[in-house]
Order: sequence, then C-alpha cells, then structure tokens
Amino acid sequence: MYKQLVRPLLFLFPAETAHRLTFALVKIFLSNAVSLGIIKTIFSSNTESLKKNLMGIEFPNPVGLAAGFDKDAEVYKTMSAFGFGFIEIGTVTPVPQAGNPKPRMFRLPA
Repeated sequence: MYKQLVRPLLFLFPAETAHRLTFALVKIFLSNAVSLGIIKTIFSSNTESLKKNLMGIEFPNPVGLAAGFDKDAEVYKTMSAFGFGFIEIGTVTPVPQAGNPKPRMFRLPA
C-alpha cells in the first residue's frame, strides 16, 4: 500500500511540505481514542524480551523516534501509539528559533 499509494502521493510535494502534510493528517485522523487504540493494537509490542533498562529508566523496546522528526513536539503523544520505545523531541527553548534556511529536508533515492 505504501509503495503503490502513499509514497507516490507524498512525492508529489517537496519533502518539507510532505512532512507537514503528514503531521496534519496524523492530527486529523489520530486525534481520538478509538483510532489511537487501533494504531496501538497494530503497531505496539509488549514483548518482554525487548524491554531495556538503562540507568534506571525502563524502555518498552530499544527502537526510538529521533529528534528532528517532531521538532515542535506537535504529535509526540500520537506517535507513541506506533510502538516507539522512546521519543526524542530535541532541544526546548523558551523562545521559538528561526531554524535553518530551506531546504532543510531532502530525500534519498530509493
């Protein structure tokens, strides 16, 4: 489904636009408990062997979402339903920062 439908649609737009569009769709379609529950059922794993304890912090699994994906911490709670063991939102500042000049995102050929 991804290769035939989602990827071609996302590749119609520049990378940063596709990223923002994905965030908007996540906010719309995954903003209720029912849809979040469905996503969590499909993608989350409660496998004991995947659990990790590092410096006294328990992680459900070793796969995390890297800083930069959700730099403004808009969808981190929703993304946790996809089964990430941890989510890094990145640096938090008291005042919004301008950021780097565009283009900030690019795609590698598949």
